Amino acid sequence: MADSRIPDPTLMARLQLSVKGVDWAASLVQPWQHRQVEGAWSPHQHLFHLLAVEREVYQPRIQRMLTENAPVFQSWNENQVMAERHTPDRDIMDLAQEFMDERAKTVELLKDLTPGHWQRTATWPDGREVDLAWTAEKVLWHALDHFAALLNLHGQFDAQQSKRWLGQEPLA
Repeated sequence: MADSRIPDPTLMARLQLSVKGVDWAASLVQPWQHRQVEGAWSPHQHLFHLLAVEREVYQPRIQRMLTENAPVFQSWNENQVMAERHTPDRDIMDLAQEFMDERAKTVELLKDLTPGHWQRTATWPDGREVDLAWTAEKVLWHALDHFAALLNLHGQFDAQQSKRWLGQEPLA
């Protein structure tokens, strides 16, 4: 059985703040939003993925954990979704705003839970039994992981960010 616990009291604040980091990182990489490094996802693809997972994976799973007894979750194929549905037609900042809006909906699902709610369990696609507290932590981790990936891309694309902050042109 999953380790049942009530999440850290700061979890809700961290869930909300994590999207602010993603939004900021998206603004840093906006000029290179469609650029890929060695075949890895572009910044735009990272935001598309974050939005899709928030809306199609985490929110439905949280809702099911709150309304069903021990639901079993199926795999969600991120590569298939990316191949079939990702289009570069929207600006990365629009995706970032939409991700922030969706995260607010996720937080709304979690904000008034009792200790009993946090202990509700489900079976994750890998077969592990997890509780809602673990799932909320996974939601946070996911945003932070992609935040770090976006910052890493920023570091590769623009090593002269201070020039921009000072109102000077970046070095070529």
